[in-house]
Amino acid sequence: MAVKLLFPTPLFMVDLLDPNLELGLDENYFRLLKREVDEMRKNDPKGRKISNADTGWQSNDGVDKHPAFRKLWKVVEEYITDEVWDFWGLSKGKGHVLDLHNSWANINDKGAWNKPHKHNGCWLSGALYIQAEGDEGAFVALADTSPVMGDFPNSPRLSEKDEFKPKTGMLFVFLSGLTHMVEPNLTDNERYSVSFNAGYKYRTNKGPFVPEGYTHLESLFDITPDGKLLQVSMLEE
Repeated sequence: MAVKLLFPTPLFMVDLLDPNLELGLDENYFRLLKREVDEMRKNDPKGRKISNADTGWQSNDGVDKHPAFRKLWKVVEEYITDEVWDFWGLSKGKGHVLDLHNSWANINDKGAWNKPHKHNGCWLSGALYIQAEGDEGAFVALADTSPVMGDFPNSPRLSEKDEFKPKTGMLFVFLSGLTHMVEPNLTDNERYSVSFNAGYKYRTNKGPFVPEGYTHLESLFDITPDGKLLQVSMLEE
């Protein structure tokens, strides 16, 4: 019996503080960014309310324009164009360029959380954690369609959500249509993050193309006798 995974949603993750990546970022730099966000909140203590709930603070757009954040955005831009675009068959030098739409800072103190939401008007969205210990409320990705409408044994293969506990330096990049939220922060620690929306613009009239090595069977699996999913790579239509 074949199993087709319908409408899978990718979530790209990378630790920008991983010393093996040699990105030129360190904990001192992230502490500098935290101080910059503190200064933003000092100058605008009210901030704005969008998805942030309770006492959560959110800045207005334009964080990437602050001098301290330009180095960070350069790393994020390189990661997206070098790693994320390959998933869609996009790459540097083929007629398109990353287009940052907007970026903003977030501070979630005790009790703060973010309501379920999407990011309209863009292709990719992301969150980068400036200060986080991993226990200040999980980043939760939610499915828009309930797999079952009645009693059924719990199964991770039919999960309606997935949870991630980010720490300082973690970058998440996801499609803007992914419904997501942030659980309430139950600790006494404040979590700092920067979120952004981005797309891409064509330099020329060259349009989208099929990723190298792509096959329409890449999400088709067979079920082994012991219940495991085995990817099917050689089936014919």
